[in-house]
Formats: sequence, C-alpha cells, structure tokens
Amino acid sequence: MKRNIAIVMSFMAILFSCKNEDDELNPGQAILGIYQKTDRDLSDELDFVRRIELKQGQQVVAQGTVKNKGESATLGFQYYYEGTYKLEGKVVVINFTKTFHLTDPDISYLPKDELPEVSREFFFEDRYKVSDDYQELIYICPPNALCVPPTPFEKIN
Repeated sequence: MKRNIAIVMSFMAILFSCKNEDDELNPGQAILGIYQKTDRDLSDELDFVRRIELKQGQQVVAQGTVKNKGESATLGFQYYYEGTYKLEGKVVVINFTKTFHLTDPDISYLPKDELPEVSREFFFEDRYKVSDDYQELIYICPPNALCVPPTPFEKIN
C-alpha cells in the first residue's frame, strides 16, 4: 500500500511540476486588457480618469472621464477615441481613427454622446512602452516634444 501511495505521489509531483506551455501567454494575448491612471492633482474637486483598452483583433478604445474627487460615479467625458494598435516588441503603437473630444476650454466634461468628432488631417501614432510583466503602459514622448515625466497606466483587469 505504501508503495502505491509513493507511486501516486511521485506521479502527481511530476505532473504538477511540468511546465505547461499552454499556460504561458504570448505577448499578443498578455497585452490585452484595460489600463488606467487617475490624475488627482489637477483639481481640488475632480479626478481625471484615463483608460486604454486593448482588445482582441488589435482594436483599441481610449477614454478620459471626470469624477468628483474620491467618488466612483462618472460625471462625463473629456475624450473618447477608437482605433487600432500593433505590438512592436515591447512597444504598443496606437493609431486612433475616430476621435471625439472637448473643443471648448471652458468646459471640463460632457456626456459621451455630446462630444464632437474631430477629424485629424495628419497621421499620428501614440507609443507606449510595455512593462516586462504586461501590467503597465508608459507613454513614450515623441522626438522634439516637451513632455512631463509620464505616469504609467496600470492594468486593472
């Protein structure tokens, strides 16, 4: 009986210690999800929540929403973008094809369906460095641009 238990235990140890290649995500799968950052220092009353969602089929949606400080209910949107992305090594390259955003500097937010669509007459790609564990996206400042040090978007799902 002890011999059978030892054989079963040995078999189970081998079975569970073997690395299953199916458990490892490839980069194209590991990058999928929602990444978020919240800017809390821009206003005394409001939090500005920025999200990037990388979806199957290399589709991307980004949105900027506004909430009362410390609350969860969304007051409105600052922007909403749709487009495509590609993964180049550890860099996500995003091309937004539909852009909706505020155009009046005196307004902090609007309902999503009231954001005006803004056409871009130029091609521009946003680039984000991907952390080694696929849990953060860090904005890459374009050449010849003046950027503040970036705060990473953190994966929330």
